[in-house]
Amino acid sequence: MSLIPRSTFRFALRIALPVLLVLAGSIVFMIVALTEMAGEVDQIDAVATERSAEASLQALLKRLRDAHGDYAVWDDAAVALYGKVDTEFATRNFKESTRSAVFFDAAYLLDENGQHLFAYRHGGVAPRGPLEEFGSPLQVMMTALARNYTEYDAQAGIMKDRSGAIAAVAVGSIYPTTRGVERAVGRPRLLVLAHTLDDRSIRRMGADFAIEGMSLSFDPNFDGQHVQLVDPTGKKVGALTWQYNSPGNEAFQRVAPVAYVTLGLIGLTILFLLGIGYANLVSARRREHQAVYDAHHDSLTGLPNRAALTKGLDVAVRRGGTEALAVVFLDLDGFKEVNDSYGHDTGDRLLERVARGFKAICAHKGLLARVGGDEFALVLDSPDAVSAAEEIANRLVQFLHAPIHLDGRVLTVGTSVGIAFADEGGISAEELLRRADVAMYQAKELGRSRVALYDRSIDAEKLERRLLADDLRIALKGNALKIVYQPIYDAATLRPALVEALLRWQHPVRGAVPPDLFISVAEEMGLMDELGTWVLRHACLDAVAWPQVRLAVNVSAVQFRNPGFDRILASILSETGLPAARLEVEMTETNLVSYPDRAQHIVAVLRVLGVTVALDDFGTGYSSIGYLRRFAFDKLKIDRSLVHGVSVDPETRRLCEATVALGLALDLAVTAEGLETEADVEIMRAAGCSHLQGYYFARPMTAAAVTELIAQAEAEPVAEALQPA
Repeated sequence: MSLIPRSTFRFALRIALPVLLVLAGSIVFMIVALTEMAGEVDQIDAVATERSAEASLQALLKRLRDAHGDYAVWDDAAVALYGKVDTEFATRNFKESTRSAVFFDAAYLLDENGQHLFAYRHGGVAPRGPLEEFGSPLQVMMTALARNYTEYDAQAGIMKDRSGAIAAVAVGSIYPTTRGVERAVGRPRLLVLAHTLDDRSIRRMGADFAIEGMSLSFDPNFDGQHVQLVDPTGKKVGALTWQYNSPGNEAFQRVAPVAYVTLGLIGLTILFLLGIGYANLVSARRREHQAVYDAHHDSLTGLPNRAALTKGLDVAVRRGGTEALAVVFLDLDGFKEVNDSYGHDTGDRLLERVARGFKAICAHKGLLARVGGDEFALVLDSPDAVSAAEEIANRLVQFLHAPIHLDGRVLTVGTSVGIAFADEGGISAEELLRRADVAMYQAKELGRSRVALYDRSIDAEKLERRLLADDLRIALKGNALKIVYQPIYDAATLRPALVEALLRWQHPVRGAVPPDLFISVAEEMGLMDELGTWVLRHACLDAVAWPQVRLAVNVSAVQFRNPGFDRILASILSETGLPAARLEVEMTETNLVSYPDRAQHIVAVLRVLGVTVALDDFGTGYSSIGYLRRFAFDKLKIDRSLVHGVSVDPETRRLCEATVALGLALDLAVTAEGLETEADVEIMRAAGCSHLQGYYFARPMTAAAVTELIAQAEAEPVAEALQPA
């Protein structure tokens, strides 16, 4: 063997081959190592993406559930969607919302028996009710709701509709936000909102959670990367899928050419891949933590939300021990007026400002959360919770005593605060929060911008009024109420000219219930519209038989707030056949002060109908001349409290004469109430009253007695008509 071949062989055997073997081994090792690492990175990314997809699905259901709460926990909805559904309200707030489909593209209302009252979809009327559309999955969610009728409850889930499309559906009860509107007794009405998962919504979910190529598969057994969609019955209805990404393999492909050129870059390549893997892991963990944070915090104020508060309060209640536990519940006074006057953007900025102030006051004291639109709550779990709760509550009230300057505007709001203590064993978190809420409403009833402590008597009184409202509802449906009439006499002829309808209730157990009591209960519990309509209809039916006199009926402020009151009145006049000119509607000054624009509109409409409008109880309220000039009244009724003692007290007499003169100066007919003596009658006649009313003439009587009185008055000469009752 020659030297050259031998040298070549030795070089190849001793240097080249080992180097080549080492190089090949290094390359193989590098490829295997990088391949394994790329696979691990891909796995981490796949897990992170799956978690993000799960979070996007839960966020979709949460948005729909929150939207449901906005539409269902609403005074206007509780008034408009119970009893006879207000079609205009339903069209404006639900049908039109399904057209834009921002939050939902279908809305249904189920009555107490599960029958749908309206069904809207994509801006039109849906061909089927929700149970026909979604079947047993919706029924399962409705059954879960049936466990609790005393508080707002809602369920949300994924299911298929009749056409096979997949939709997110939320169902829950309709409740008012304030205690001034009646809550449902027994089975409440249910609002069902649905949002079909189409390409647009899926793309939005993917964009919100940085998931590339997210799409919807109707194959429940899809074998790619996916998140299973399961309806409330446990049935698989489809899957969320996304585009498969391989960041580890992409990194390997970018680094490999450089690694093949020089083995010295292998270490750097590994570090680079490790860096990519770590970056992907950190990104996934950050998204996961953000999703958890968003689920337990309010996006506007950054405070913990109701879910976080309930969880924290539940932990504190279960822990028990010797430490005291208190819940402070706050509701902003006048916030709705700010929203109505300046818009929701200003309202949101106001909430942010208030939340910052509350947070500064409550710093390190307890768990402060925003639990609703303008509601906040603070949980104090410390030995000094009892004393600290009242001290902090008063500071929170004081904080909002000063006006808030925002965007060049001066905004004035307050806060009413309720406090409840866990002063007994076994109390649940829900009950403690409810008690604080009840105490807050007590603070509002006492005048707002104050602090009230929960007392069992509050619940007892509310229960008593609720029971009375239940009895009143039964009496109203069973026609157990009765109307009596007190004649009103013409001051010139001293003959009956009108009869005033007065409602009476003889309770089978309580006996005679004072009108002031059951009327206030009817207004509070949402029965006033029905009760007032009942009185108007029955009084007009009775008055048809008395063509010689006109009928006067009192109208509650609640009825005036009803946008359809004028149509209801016109319908009753048409049904009963009573001419509008023979009806006199009496309203109080409360209607004018609380709702001046609404009252002015109603007065104008009633006058167009031909109905006489009288201002009742003049002298007991604001008695503003400005109101008398602004509203086109036909008559002024001087309250009995102003007339009392007119024949024995010169000052009272001068006051009454001045009041009558005021009415005459404004071209108003004047009626004096509460006349009990002949001297009272003569003085008010001489003062210029056009009509007189009181026990001197007649006490309230039945319809039959009115008929007899009118017949007797027609048979007597005018001179003999004035006889004490």
